Amino acid sequence: ALNTLVSADGNEPAIPGFADKARPLSAAEKAMIEVAAKRMDESLAKTAFGVKHWVHDVGWQESLELLMSRPTVNIEGLVGGYTGPGGKTILPHRAVAKMDLRLVPDMTAAEALASLKAYLGNKGFGDIEVNMTGGYDPNSTSADAGIIQTELKVYRNAGVDPIVLPRSPGSWPGYVFTSDPLHLPATHFGLGHGEGAHAPNEYYLIESASPKVQGMDGAVRSYVEFLYGLAA
Repeated sequence: ALNTLVSADGNEPAIPGFADKARPLSAAEKAMIEVAAKRMDESLAKTAFGVKHWVHDVGWQESLELLMSRPTVNIEGLVGGYTGPGGKTILPHRAVAKMDLRLVPDMTAAEALASLKAYLGNKGFGDIEVNMTGGYDPNSTSADAGIIQTELKVYRNAGVDPIVLPRSPGSWPGYVFTSDPLHLPATHFGLGHGEGAHAPNEYYLIESASPKVQGMDGAVRSYVEFLYGLAA
């Protein structure tokens, strides 16, 4: 069942209807990525990901466009068989696959789940139990929104020339602000430095020895300036 969920090369979701509502990048968003691609170091990105080329052998800018515009189907892990002490000759009765489906604007978690269940049923895998253990809808905020422009102003006042990208490939529950019933713009914000999010060696800089990088105190002050800017 699992190998039917993606294309033969593993790079494209193969679930009918799954990506039908995925919102394509606008001309303005593509222009934003074009500017960002020229300022971001492709070689450093390849080193960080441990790759020599991007999927489909596309260029740097197009790889960023794919990253920010296309949903994905990913297998996180598999559990099956017997892994305890000694041996066991009885066939295992249960196997588990943990997956994540990355969504982009205009898709919903409920519709993605329904597409997956329907596809498995149509393929003859209706006996597979599908449980959604977490997740939420994607979200999007225009770069022209006041909250974004205030954020950029704080960065520039601190001597930071930010690289602006239209979407983040990561996951956060911003939909609670951008969707019904609020329909408010939402963003991530903050000065400072950290790395290795969610990893065992994740860190955040508390005290900085460089005037160009803020520590915890500077990060807190940036929020104060940000909130004052929003209130102005």
